Amino acid sequence: MKFKNKLVLGVLTFASAFLFAINVHAARTDMLDISGNNTTLSQSDFTSIRNNYGVKSVTVKISEGSTYAWSGAKNAIQNAQASGLYVNGYHYANFGTLAKAQSEANWAVQNAKADGLGVGSVLVVDVEASIFKQNSIAVNDANIAAFNAIVQAAGYRTDIYASASWLGVYLTVPAGSGWIAAYPNTVTTDRYTNYNGWQFSSKVQLSGISGHFDMTQLYTNYYTAGTDKNAVISDSATTTITKVTKKTTKTGIAVDGIWIVNNSRASTETTLALQKIYNMKWQDGRISKPSALIKILQKHLGVAQDGYIGPQTIRAMQHRLGTPVDGKISPGYSNMVAAMQKKLNAGVKPF
Repeated sequence: MKFKNKLVLGVLTFASAFLFAINVHAARTDMLDISGNNTTLSQSDFTSIRNNYGVKSVTVKISEGSTYAWSGAKNAIQNAQASGLYVNGYHYANFGTLAKAQSEANWAVQNAKADGLGVGSVLVVDVEASIFKQNSIAVNDANIAAFNAIVQAAGYRTDIYASASWLGVYLTVPAGSGWIAAYPNTVTTDRYTNYNGWQFSSKVQLSGISGHFDMTQLYTNYYTAGTDKNAVISDSATTTITKVTKKTTKTGIAVDGIWIVNNSRASTETTLALQKIYNMKWQDGRISKPSALIKILQKHLGVAQDGYIGPQTIRAMQHRLGTPVDGKISPGYSNMVAAMQKKLNAGVKPF
């Protein structure tokens, strides 16, 4: 991405790690992100990157501000998809007001659809422009939430890209979400493991392809559409050039951001998991009206215990989980529901 405050890695050493498969760096090459700053990549280029480096996902720059759209996005999306990679997109944000955030969200969605980015893909808001330094965390968080609400309503999943140095200073990125950028001089250990991914370098060189690329190590399956990131594509080549021990994927409910209360077609597994962790007498994966389960959650949240999940209860849930607070559960992907599902998978009561 356009991340400005980048630390130089020592390009020659980093390049040799890739070209000669020397066991030097610890981060996996799971996800590549590209923009107009990069060399144009063909389908065969993406296939080579997939096969030689174990890359599973590509995130393509879609747009910036309210007027710019990357002309190469459509071709990049088509070529990456044709090579079998999971493809997502990102929008470089430049908003300082609620109205501007909403305008940019509509622009991002318009271009994502025109470029062929499939519904259900992640459309990331890239937060690094200097305008965000002019507002408080609360204002930035509210504007980002407004942006994401429009993106989610269009059927895309959302995430936030930001520098690690900005966290808690200019914006909030809840644990369990987020794409964090930080470039240490030496990449020797996993960092920012409580987020979706860590962009560990902007200086990766790929054999046979000119230029430098941003590379990310993923910790969740969010950018591979819920599919085990370590099973999508064989990354034997990646294993030979890294020291990272791959984490065992825990079994549990799907972290899909969908709950039966806001989507009648959704699985009942989230409700069932809640009933189990709160030791409910009836564990049938169903929510009655009124619901004993909802009453239990309301008791823990300190709100009126009427058994119905309304705006007051939802706001309390969102606040407790550290996700944007608007009193609504998005009809597609909900950050609040995903955060709840992650806690359930960890064996922790969400509330």
